[in-house]
Amino acid sequence: MLWYFLQFALTPLFPSFFKRLQGKNIERARVKEPLLIAMNHPNSFMDAMAFTYLLQFPRTYFMARGDAFKKGIVSKLLYSIGLLPIFRFKDVGYESAKKNVDSFKMVYKKLAERRKLIVFAEGYSVQERRLIPIKKGTAKMALSFIEQGGRDDIQILPVGVTYSTPSKFRGDAYFEVGEPIIVKDYYEEYKQQAPQAILKLTKEIEDRLKPLTLNLIDKENDVVIEQLQFILKKEYIQEHNLNYNKLEDHQKYWQYIVSKLNQLMEQRPKELASFREKVNIYSNQLNQLKLRDHLIYIASKSKSYITIINFFLLIVGFPVYAIGKVLNFIPYYFAKRIADKTCKNIEFYTAVNFGTGSLILIVLLPIEVLIVWLIFKSTNAILIYIFIKSACGFIGIQYTTFKKKMLGAFHLRKIKNTNTDLYNNLLKQRELIINFIMR
Repeated sequence: MLWYFLQFALTPLFPSFFKRLQGKNIERARVKEPLLIAMNHPNSFMDAMAFTYLLQFPRTYFMARGDAFKKGIVSKLLYSIGLLPIFRFKDVGYESAKKNVDSFKMVYKKLAERRKLIVFAEGYSVQERRLIPIKKGTAKMALSFIEQGGRDDIQILPVGVTYSTPSKFRGDAYFEVGEPIIVKDYYEEYKQQAPQAILKLTKEIEDRLKPLTLNLIDKENDVVIEQLQFILKKEYIQEHNLNYNKLEDHQKYWQYIVSKLNQLMEQRPKELASFREKVNIYSNQLNQLKLRDHLIYIASKSKSYITIINFFLLIVGFPVYAIGKVLNFIPYYFAKRIADKTCKNIEFYTAVNFGTGSLILIVLLPIEVLIVWLIFKSTNAILIYIFIKSACGFIGIQYTTFKKKMLGAFHLRKIKNTNTDLYNNLLKQRELIINFIMR
């Protein structure tokens, strides 16, 4: 029951939290057969929550760290929202094998009922632009299920997830579902040589996941790839006549830039090192000046973000933005503060931020509705309040980004008028970066 309530309550919140949340081939997870959904794991609980939002139905379950299942109400709550425990050796030592016996029984029961179970095949969550080597657990679980007398139509479905800014509010999240793996194709070999079959199936899972994820080879490029996203992505998408609102086209950019950096690292490492330094200098300079690259990009086209229409929207939109901010301030502010203070690992930040904000909103909204009712004694007044709160909040999110762009455009114009050398130097730095990475 709790899962269905949360599905209903949280569904309207995802479009506000994410700028874009899209998937490809999601229908492959809606088959009748039991599924182990093997997914990479950059963003802790958010990976499963966001995919569940895209899938909607059928209901999905997912494996979570067993040490989170404390005795009493905590475990009951976790079970009720679809979490099943998996105990890792590094968390509980040699007890993990014994504890997982009961966990696997629960998994097999769900699979026997043709349920869909998300398994994070890498074994742990890490925010990197690369696939971590796949653990053997997913393959072993699937083959053991058949061995225990389970259905032999079980499939493993590879799913890759890519975030634009995984630890930030209003980022993008893209899920791509690959072709399913038929587990029974490996079962005959499993009966003869179980370890070999498990390794072979594990390699197949990894091979299927690689095209769906990003695989930056060298960690020395971890910083520059994030910096280049804000410099290059929009220009790449426009120059290749792609759709900026379509995350499948964003994925083409990511695959391009990962491939390019991997190639440069292999063939021209010294030039790449020099390039990384140039990008870092340019990015730091923009941060110091409180500017964003898209404004330099617009200036390089001899255009300006400051137009009569944009100036009019800046003035007219402010009251709507102010109302939206006041009415939605508490969930946004306290969720961010709690995430800032409690999250030691960046991988948990987004899930805590979203989860806390959603919980505060769910608790607070009935109180707000009650106050409106006590004041106006009118159902229409409640509906109007909810509409204003939702509409102004959503418009306010868009306005916040727009306002930053406009203020940045005014600042850049001031630099152009008062410090021509600095202005021209920014244009030149950007041109050198683009020419190097796109040639």
